[in-house]
Amino acid sequence: MDAAEVKALLEYAYEDESLFLPPSVLDKITLDDIPNEVMIEVGLSKDGVRHLDWSGRLFKDQDQIKGEADYTWTRKYWYSPIGLEHYLDLVRRAVELRNRVHGDVEITHYDDDGADIQMTFIVSTGEKHLGKAYHRIKALCNELEETAEKAADEASKRLSEIASRLSGWGSQSLDALVNAVEKASSKDERGRSLEELISRLFETILGFTVTDRIRTATEEIDITVLNDSNDPRFKRESAILLAECKNWRDKCGKNEFVLFKEKIDNRSNRCSLGFLISWNGFKDTLTKEMLRGSREQTLIVPIAGKDVRAAVRDNNFADILALCWQKAIAT
Repeated sequence: MDAAEVKALLEYAYEDESLFLPPSVLDKITLDDIPNEVMIEVGLSKDGVRHLDWSGRLFKDQDQIKGEADYTWTRKYWYSPIGLEHYLDLVRRAVELRNRVHGDVEITHYDDDGADIQMTFIVSTGEKHLGKAYHRIKALCNELEETAEKAADEASKRLSEIASRLSGWGSQSLDALVNAVEKASSKDERGRSLEELISRLFETILGFTVTDRIRTATEEIDITVLNDSNDPRFKRESAILLAECKNWRDKCGKNEFVLFKEKIDNRSNRCSLGFLISWNGFKDTLTKEMLRGSREQTLIVPIAGKDVRAAVRDNNFADILALCWQKAIAT
């Protein structure tokens, strides 16, 4: 899409109806190209589905471009140990403080119906260039969420520490945990052993901190990792990484891959990298699904049980993780 095409779309856009544009074209647009009352959303379309790069709308307001940040989140897909209402309350307080000090943000709506919470606020940029305004708005929104994210990380770490203590964390060697995963007589024992094994392996990676671990009734283990790595392969990724362990007797396939990707996508753009661990390997359908989505920003790295066993045997989980990552990006 070139500048002429974008300007034509803007010219014929309906008032009060959002025009969806990819991030790559924003630098081609200025204030004069944007009609009054036209809203612009930013993201990419795939298979008829819109994937937002930022949750909100850009619009023209007299002599500048402004943004309306839209924090419409549902408790159903909220995974942080601090409640959604507590998280957004911290963001709201940050917005209010910013408004008092700088006067460039203003809350326009806040509603909590018990299932969803919606908060919107306007960001004034003073910019006449759409690309610059967009980057300024995104940076400011990230800054406003810093305190809330720090609180969520601290709560996750504390809960993880308590869970570890209650579970007798660290009393077994990694070799013993591998043996327990393979030979445990019950699902519960196998699940606990796999949970500890994978979490402890991730904690051997410099800059990785396991902040949350959740085991489900379907033998799936979700592990949240705080990414502060200086490794070039991981430094470019999001601050939050997600791992899911399939503690099944069967292989993992396309359906599990798709569902895991949905979990990552539901993290409100806070997760760009996920590790899918299947103790008994993967079906061919997973590779085909990876090829189909190879151009997406989200990267999912499959790790089989044989990879985990090799990492424990040779004490080189960092090398195994890097190798699996390399295979994933080459798919």
